Amino acid sequence: MALGKVRFMRHLGFLLETLLVVPLGTLISFLPWRVGRAFGRFGGALVFSLGKSYIKWAWHNLDIIYAENPLSKERKLRIVKNLYMNLGTVLFEYLKIGSVTPENYEKFVNIENSEAVERALNEKKGVLAIAAHIGNWEYLGSVGAKLGKNVAAIIYRQRNPYTDRWLKNIREKKGKVTCFYDDITSMPRVLRHLKNNGILGILADETHSLQPIVVPFFGIPSPAAPGAAKIHLRNRTPIVFCFSVKQNDGRYLLSFDGPHHFRKSGDLRKDCEYIMSQINKKCEEIIKKYPDQWFCLLQAGWENRAG
Repeated sequence: MALGKVRFMRHLGFLLETLLVVPLGTLISFLPWRVGRAFGRFGGALVFSLGKSYIKWAWHNLDIIYAENPLSKERKLRIVKNLYMNLGTVLFEYLKIGSVTPENYEKFVNIENSEAVERALNEKKGVLAIAAHIGNWEYLGSVGAKLGKNVAAIIYRQRNPYTDRWLKNIREKKGKVTCFYDDITSMPRVLRHLKNNGILGILADETHSLQPIVVPFFGIPSPAAPGAAKIHLRNRTPIVFCFSVKQNDGRYLLSFDGPHHFRKSGDLRKDCEYIMSQINKKCEEIIKKYPDQWFCLLQAGWENRAG
């Protein structure tokens, strides 16, 4: 098939996908919270029953995470099913994020140790907010932004440019979070944002990087994007670890830890490897506690868990 024909068919596929996904997502966003969350859990359970290939990879990843204390088949099955249902809920909450306001945010989240962010901001060098794809990570940035913080996040382009624009618009217009794409052209804006003492959210379990470094993750050498470590070392921007975890009452606990600083040794690569290994350790702690809330559990191949 000619290259032009391939491009046309791909473009047509993107358009058809957009015509299906955007109206459906918009309709879902109008559902009441209780109905929408129930719908999300039902949809997640339905996809779980069909997603055999993803279940296989989740099984494999759980064996790595709990290598020292292997899980039973029944426990693994329960974790993966709960994960699908949690993801269905998070998808609905993402579409509905414009309904979270400074007046009602406590209906959706509890905040623990927000003083860590304030201490980091007092240094006047911006803040690197290091998170992971666990719980509802969108709330971490959006709630802070709606409470008056200058919040931005590194995001990754979707293959479909139309749905990419739609999802970015939800984050920026409804979530109130400025978005920077993960490419070199965004770096001047990222550094300017930090210079203005802004908070920059980075999901540490992403590995979309042209030149990743390899560091241990649950004992397995894995690629890590070193951008956060480089910014910290070059600009002395403090690091705050932040995680969002669903609690028994349906709300999310937004917890913060920091600020953290790491010393320079003079060897940039080794320093980056050390910092990213420490970040991975923090992620490991929370993932072990809440494996059924970690999105990347479903990704194929440990060495490409977010690639």
